[in-house]
Amino acid sequence: MMVQRYGSRFFAMPSSHTIQRQLLYFQKNGLKLKIRHALSAAAAAVAATATATATGNITPTRLDATTSTTTSMIHAPPTQWMDWFRKDWTDELLAQLGSTKLERWYRAVTRLLSLTALATPFVLLYPFAAYSTTLQQYHWQYALWGLEQAGPTFVKLVQWATTRHDLFSPEFCSYFGALRDETVGHSWLETVQQLPPNFLQHVALEQTPIGSGCIAQVYKGHLLHNYDKYPSGTPLAVKVQHPGILYKVCVDFYIMAKVAQWLEALPYLNLQYLSLVDTVTQFRDIMLPQLDLTLEAQHLQRFQHNFASNPRVSFPTPLMKYTTRQVLTETFVHGTPILEFTNETKYSEKVRQQVALLGLETTLKMIFLDDFLHGDLHPGNILVSWNEETQQPHLHLLDCGIVLEMGPEQHVNVVKILGAFTRQDGTKAGQLMVDTSSTRHQASDVDVQLFVQGIQKIVESDKGNNFVENVGDYIVDICYLACMHKVKLEPSFVSAALAVEIMEGIASALSPDLKVIPVALPLVLKAEVMHRLPKFHLW
Repeated sequence: MMVQRYGSRFFAMPSSHTIQRQLLYFQKNGLKLKIRHALSAAAAAVAATATATATGNITPTRLDATTSTTTSMIHAPPTQWMDWFRKDWTDELLAQLGSTKLERWYRAVTRLLSLTALATPFVLLYPFAAYSTTLQQYHWQYALWGLEQAGPTFVKLVQWATTRHDLFSPEFCSYFGALRDETVGHSWLETVQQLPPNFLQHVALEQTPIGSGCIAQVYKGHLLHNYDKYPSGTPLAVKVQHPGILYKVCVDFYIMAKVAQWLEALPYLNLQYLSLVDTVTQFRDIMLPQLDLTLEAQHLQRFQHNFASNPRVSFPTPLMKYTTRQVLTETFVHGTPILEFTNETKYSEKVRQQVALLGLETTLKMIFLDDFLHGDLHPGNILVSWNEETQQPHLHLLDCGIVLEMGPEQHVNVVKILGAFTRQDGTKAGQLMVDTSSTRHQASDVDVQLFVQGIQKIVESDKGNNFVENVGDYIVDICYLACMHKVKLEPSFVSAALAVEIMEGIASALSPDLKVIPVALPLVLKAEVMHRLPKFHLW
């Protein structure tokens, strides 16, 4: 190495070998650094332009060439984060059950007795069903009828279960799969009583519903007069809520919360680290809004805004003038139920893979970029149409009453954790789950180390696969490790993972060999840039 004197200081001149090594390092890593700097510059430019435009200091202009090529990587955070707050539905729930604790307990016990009466014949028939085909048929029929009578809370759980063919038997998925498309409805007289005044003077309805779900039933109709951009005769779908279901849902969640508290209090099992109470609360807070159909109309409008740039995904348009808490009026959507595309003789492998990929891409965008996730993505709520010009599928998502929204703080944690799993970095994912846990201090250093090592082993044992493609298997093992090592899982992570799991079940039925990495990784990167994380990885 040469030494050169400059003024009163001496500087070591690097040798040619050192320079060659530095050049080689730059060739290998310089592209990443360049892209990172370009993305940072683009993000800053977009933010500055948006700020200046909002304040009226400048008018929007075309960015320079470098920025315009990188802004496709920049996804603006949801505007709802600016005044974010999470509504607590506890008061509305308790108001339905009575003003005193005695009244609430009386209603809860009455509901439990009713559910017990429904379950008793099913339990009694179970031992005999194995010896008679006729009894087995009656057994399944009674189970289906009993679930419909139990109410929407239980129907929702079974609707999810029927999408998990890898967890439940084919008989279970086949019999209870009917709940995805049709449940017992209510009479036309009850429907008329729920309609707003003069509704039938503006909208014509067929008296026979075209479908009935656990929350409401749907009628087909059409406009009798011009409305906004829609001319007279425009086909409509009118959703009318079942009478009396608000009480059932509220008392069910009251009971579930008490059971969750009791389970978490059991000694030695460490069930509190599964966040059972938090998960029930979150499920309650995303299901109760579904009972107000004006909120579902607002959800539809927000989904349309989030997917305005994607012509392959659409949602019905609500007609707010004819919408109330009990009635939702929206444009009618034509399409084929997504599970019909599992028919290998009718649809080619390429078509089925396109449908599966579009469904996964849509779900991951909702989670990583929009923080506004359709919380009821069972197959009955997903229709598909085929665009003959582009030879591509078009996804129509219905029944948007249930949504999952995390907020900026929880969303960035979920992005970090799911991003680490997507990259198969189990150590980082485990450490992030510990760092973001609300009860970090209850786990000892040894527990933390063993938990992180356990997450890494889960990832290593399934190296050939990916978290997004096998989230169902991952989440069970993660919950087991959380209980064992006293690491409390954040409910937002569990909810997001379960949403991916539902779509994974649908995708696996359509295309078992589908690889999700090309879709997941760019969305993870965009989410990291959106949150301006101190360091994000390129691949």
